[in-house]
Amino acid sequence: MKKQMKENKWQLVVSSLVILLLEPAGWILEGKLSGMPLALLATHWICILFTFHDRKNKDQNKKAMGLVLWTIPALSLFYGAVNSVIQSGGGSSAVFSIVLYFGFGLIFAVFGNYLPKVRQNRTIGIKVKWALENEENWNATHRFSGKLWMAAGILSMVCALFPDLGLSALVFGLVIAGAALIPCLYSYVYYRKQLKEGRAELIRTGPGKKAVTALITLGTAVFVVWVLFAGSMEIVWQDTSFTIETVYWSDLTVEYRDIEAMEYQETDASAGSSGSRTNGFGNLRLSMGSFENTVYGDYTRYTYASCDSCVVLTVKGETVVINGPDDAATRTIYEKLEEKCLDNYV
Repeated sequence: MKKQMKENKWQLVVSSLVILLLEPAGWILEGKLSGMPLALLATHWICILFTFHDRKNKDQNKKAMGLVLWTIPALSLFYGAVNSVIQSGGGSSAVFSIVLYFGFGLIFAVFGNYLPKVRQNRTIGIKVKWALENEENWNATHRFSGKLWMAAGILSMVCALFPDLGLSALVFGLVIAGAALIPCLYSYVYYRKQLKEGRAELIRTGPGKKAVTALITLGTAVFVVWVLFAGSMEIVWQDTSFTIETVYWSDLTVEYRDIEAMEYQETDASAGSSGSRTNGFGNLRLSMGSFENTVYGDYTRYTYASCDSCVVLTVKGETVVINGPDDAATRTIYEKLEEKCLDNYV
């Protein structure tokens, strides 16, 4: 480890400084400091120390080691660019989605190009037992994974061209899941083929390792489902205002006297319009935060994906789109707003 640290000392210094650039950038853009650079720097060094600690990386391909040294700094610059777009207001266009999907697509493509060059080790690459125990399997798995990740990069970029925000997010999620799981399946199938042809030894796994693997797999599945469907919204009605209380995003409070106009739409007029979320939280169930599309321009949305209808408010000249989990709940919201606004104007 000491030898590798000495050989790469200048890259370690420069890559760390690149990550820390986010701190002054955050101060300039937002007028406050953020803990994100320190978290990224800690992650960067943990990855480096684990990689250098693995003796099999002593003679690792230099380009593969370069990925370890520069992936987190590159991600930090990408994060800074996206944050800059949001803070400057440029994120109020489809540019935000293009930056996001093209950025991840480029990352996939770069990794896909270098995966076949990664030599057998326990910290870089597709680290499944069938590949770790057999060099032939390792090489075959990483050649296949390189092509797969290049394809994943292209598909990620294609997501930026989808007019439907939900569809692009769904496809992108499937691309990430495929890039992570398909190489593992390929390595196992290749292992079974080697066993059949007598070119590999049977790998026995104790009950403890099987239990750990099962728990990790289950935990990953639960996490993915949680990300796709987490979150909630509830409208709390007050005498002079209403508040949409949420989980995982900021609450929204609207004074009744500030509502200049409202409309009930059986079908959201912006459904299928080209647009993007510029800042907020969204998954297959909810959309919350700041959005932009060709119908409303820059606007605020707190809606359920399960409901086609919505209530469109004009609040101090700004558009706010809200709904409930179904059409009946959305109609109730509209009627309640009519009642509250009438009471406040009488």
